[in-house]
Amino acid sequence: MDRPETETTSDIAERPAAPKRRGPKVDLELTRQRRADILREAANLFEQVGYHGVNMEMIAEAAGLKKPTLYHYVRGKDEILYLMQRAVIVGVREGIEARIAQGQPPLELLQGVYEDIFSQLRDAPGTVRSFFEHGRELTAEQQADINKERDAFTRVVARVIFRGMESGLIAKSDPRLMALCFFGVVNWAYQWYDPVRDGEPETIAAKCFGIFCRGMVATPSDRASDTSD
Repeated sequence: MDRPETETTSDIAERPAAPKRRGPKVDLELTRQRRADILREAANLFEQVGYHGVNMEMIAEAAGLKKPTLYHYVRGKDEILYLMQRAVIVGVREGIEARIAQGQPPLELLQGVYEDIFSQLRDAPGTVRSFFEHGRELTAEQQADINKERDAFTRVVARVIFRGMESGLIAKSDPRLMALCFFGVVNWAYQWYDPVRDGEPETIAAKCFGIFCRGMVATPSDRASDTSD
């Protein structure tokens, strides 16, 4: 009976290497990047055509994908809108939480919120517009999740305002109501902000935050300055 042939060291060396398999981290990163590309292109279409005028075929073409491939990353247009909504609200919440972790004082934290919002408006205007104009298109479950995130963000800002009140930096008032008024300054900005005309996010954020902090009524010193001029 013949003995089975055994592989020599040279045989093993000459054997073609098995193809490398992508690890889970690579796949997750690829999925994250591809989904971000889809959201960006969908946001551009929503900005140009309107949410109701866009279909999945248009999104697939804009993203450079076949329509069946698009469904590998998102289940439908409603999920795209939901992911946009989360990107906006979670992005600003994570922004202020990162600044809190850095130990920034209350007024810097609040101005940083405006910077983050104007940065989103500069970089992804269609996404922000969809956040403000199409929230009612979400399912009840999706709306509940976005409202939960929105409430969490409001609580974080209200706590920052309360800390400012306790330290004497901010006048005593209802922290939650002040937080809602604080948001009101920029909630309409998606309708008017133009980086070329109004400046970069840091510039316009400082101007808007200054108006919010000072208010619109002139102080005695303001009136005295106007008289002297």
